[in-house]
Amino acid sequence: MFGLGMIKGTIIGMGIGIMAGLALKEVCRMKKKKDQISKTESDIVDSENS
Repeated sequence: MFGLGMIKGTIIGMGIGIMAGLALKEVCRMKKKKDQISKTESDIVDSENS
């Protein structure tokens, strides 16, 4: 019984870890995309002022 609980707990823990990792990856991807958009906008503004 104890071994089955350990296995079940490990599987649940790994599932939570994978979900958290994917969520963090998605947040980083969105942040990177937002930074690229703002950088492109600032480049356009800089070229208009020159």
